[in-house]
This record gives sequence, structure tokens and C-alpha cells, in this order.
Amino acid sequence: MRKSLRNFKAQETGERRAAELMEKYGSMSEDALYAKLMQEVASAKSDGSFSAADLAADVDRMRPYLTEQQVEKLNHLLRIIAGG
Repeated sequence: MRKSLRNFKAQETGERRAAELMEKYGSMSEDALYAKLMQEVASAKSDGSFSAADLAADVDRMRPYLTEQQVEKLNHLLRIIAGG
């Protein structure tokens, strides 16, 4: 039972984070969104706060809201980020 509650809280937190991300970035154009992502990654890498795991988790939360084409483009950007 305890494990189920822990999973529920993690899911609830993830859903809240997804809603926050959609509110923050939902009105941006696709090009502006990708530019902002690259800018934030570069900034986080330069100050040492970049976390590939956190970025992957945020992306996973956004995937249900994206088209297949957007997911493909995002996957391409993630490969660039991981390699860079």
C-alpha cells in the first residue's frame, strides 16, 4: 500500500510539473520553443546545473501533448543536446 501511495504522489507531482510546463511554454511557437530549450540547456551546462535525467523526465511529460512530428523533432534535439 505504501508503494502505491508513493507512486501516486510521484505521478501527481509529474502531472503538476507537466501543467506548469504547458502554462509556461504552451503559447510559444514551435521554433521559439526549440530555441528556448537550446538556450536553457546551454545556460544550465555553463553553470553546471544541467541534468540530462531531469530534461528527459520533462520531455517525457510533454510527449502526450505533442504531435508525432514534434516528437521526432524533439528527439533529434535531444540527440544533439546529449552529444554536445
